[in-house]
Amino acid sequence: MRHPRTTLLAVTAALLAALTAGGLPSAAAAPPAGPAPVGPRSLGVPLEDTLLIGGTAGTMADGHHVMWSASSGTPAVLNAVDPTTGAPLLSVPLTGASGAYGVEQAADGTVYAGTYGDGKLFRLAPGATSAEDLGVPIPGETYVWGIVVAPDGTVYGGTSPGGKVFSWNPQTRAFHDFGAMAAGETYVKSIAYADGKVYAGAYASWKITELDPATGAKRQLPAPPGMTDPTGRVVNDLRAYGHFLYAREGTFPGPLRVYDLATGAWTDTVDGAAGLDVTPPGPDGRVWFFRQYEAGSAELVGYDPQTHAVQRTGLMSYGRIVNTRGIGWAPVDADGYPGDSIVALGWRGLMFRYNPTTGQSSTVRTSVAGQPTQILALASGPKGQVYAGGFLQGGLATVSTADGSAQYQRFSQIESLLPTAQGLLIGAYPDARVYRYDPAQPWYSSEYSDEAPSGTENPVKLLDLHAHVQSRLQGLATTAGRIVTGSTPSGDTLGGTLSVLDARTGAVEKVLDNFVTDEGITSLTARNGVVYGTTTVAGGLSTTPTTQDRATVFAYDVATGRKLWEVNPSATAASINAITFDKRGRLWTVVDGDVLRLDPATGRTLHRLDTTAGSSGAAAAQLALGADGTTLYALVGGQHVVRVDTNSRKWRPLLDQPALRMVYNAGQLVFADDAELVSWKVG
Repeated sequence: MRHPRTTLLAVTAALLAALTAGGLPSAAAAPPAGPAPVGPRSLGVPLEDTLLIGGTAGTMADGHHVMWSASSGTPAVLNAVDPTTGAPLLSVPLTGASGAYGVEQAADGTVYAGTYGDGKLFRLAPGATSAEDLGVPIPGETYVWGIVVAPDGTVYGGTSPGGKVFSWNPQTRAFHDFGAMAAGETYVKSIAYADGKVYAGAYASWKITELDPATGAKRQLPAPPGMTDPTGRVVNDLRAYGHFLYAREGTFPGPLRVYDLATGAWTDTVDGAAGLDVTPPGPDGRVWFFRQYEAGSAELVGYDPQTHAVQRTGLMSYGRIVNTRGIGWAPVDADGYPGDSIVALGWRGLMFRYNPTTGQSSTVRTSVAGQPTQILALASGPKGQVYAGGFLQGGLATVSTADGSAQYQRFSQIESLLPTAQGLLIGAYPDARVYRYDPAQPWYSSEYSDEAPSGTENPVKLLDLHAHVQSRLQGLATTAGRIVTGSTPSGDTLGGTLSVLDARTGAVEKVLDNFVTDEGITSLTARNGVVYGTTTVAGGLSTTPTTQDRATVFAYDVATGRKLWEVNPSATAASINAITFDKRGRLWTVVDGDVLRLDPATGRTLHRLDTTAGSSGAAAAQLALGADGTTLYALVGGQHVVRVDTNSRKWRPLLDQPALRMVYNAGQLVFADDAELVSWKVG
């Protein structure tokens, strides 16, 4: 566990000076009454789970067959899992990486992992017990997505945000940048290799580029028949076996399209492919993958690319997501499994085995260790309790601020949390979903269980904005008997959605798309039937071209359904991420690293507190109200906390604590510092 990097913030003359910004009055910084903070105190790592994304079937140096799989976390870990017992025979940290979508093994036994969080390529040599960091393949590219190894040992990989393909030559140990694959496409999400050519699949639209690495020449494969609009059709998974290219469309179950490389034609479409991969062909030429026939489950099927016949097996995978990146062939040392069997690792560590000769199938729970999960959402609960939601691995933890003890529940990636009288509201990614959890009842989520459904849903889903092309549910507020939500878009689209639900029944009343023109909604607060929100000009992808040049604060009357006002408090801020009221009805936000008081009636800036002189405002900003209702704590610049007396508008630096999220609970400020919760006593 990392120790929090904290020091008391020195009170400097520059921060104490009374500055004026934009011609508006700036309050003098003078220490308001209040005790000195005491801390930091670690509350530990509340979220920890297994998430396996990248993987492949292979061998260890001694010839033992294993499933190689990377578990996401802080840091990511490359595991070699025994296909019979499910035990990890080797676990190697990928230092600095958060996870790996691409894991492949070369013919000489070398295992490669293309990682995210650092955008690097790692190499595990045969017999080695530590991974070699080969570095960033292309400067400026922060994600390595899929990778593939050619027969000669050359590694190819796809990246973002430049939508490029690179190679790594094991003889020269040099990277080569082949440049962007398709005009306007910023992600190479998937990659395959066949007969001297590399195939790169885009993320924001259906584009598959064929690259000749010998000459650098590129050409686009034709779209499948009937696909008149490729926009939003993600080429999520690519595999090439023999002269067939398999391309799965979409993030969740979608069509698996089959392309004959010999004839240059699309030959078939198999609906409902759950992903992520298809196996190499077996002795009879069939490939195997999971296919969804009904919501909540998927079944292993065999597919013949020549006859297009599909064979069902009865081997089921359960849950909202089927993730079998590690799927292939391996011997299983058990009765009923002669020769090689199909072996697959699910995303939560459940292993599937099926023998095509006997029809025998089984599952086994692997013992791959969970990894710490970055905290993405944080909310203050009852006295002495906070709620934490996780990134990617997801999960919800109810944490005691006294000793850090936590109750963990497996769930989606969580973007926002809001305790209410009717239960805890959860904003989930993707599809900008909203759930309501009753802490007094047992937790059960069939969507995030990998076993057959067996309980009563709690939390209950209230809203799903998949059809509205929304992704992250970052804004939650309640007022006038209504739940109001704000979201940001998915893909390369622009514009967030404001939704209104009945707080008692959860029924959806209104869904207002592109509520602020081409801006996503990042936070909400409410008072007396009016909802106030902040926005970002960014689209679903970090590289989506924007049409707006400054972020917005807005007000919306829930009863009348009327937008009251929109303002741009800064000429330069592209994102505003925090807004709240004090107990006397004064509206506060953080813009460009400064704390602003706005007029709730008009949005006009009434006061600007220059709390971080020279800040770009790009780092995390959070607001938390103290127990007295007039002391406001502001996290600015991603690490500086200031205490504001909202009556006098005087402020002072309080402490330094790197964090993404911050809440106040019963005299403590609690911070999310990566995967760790850190507490400071402030009164």
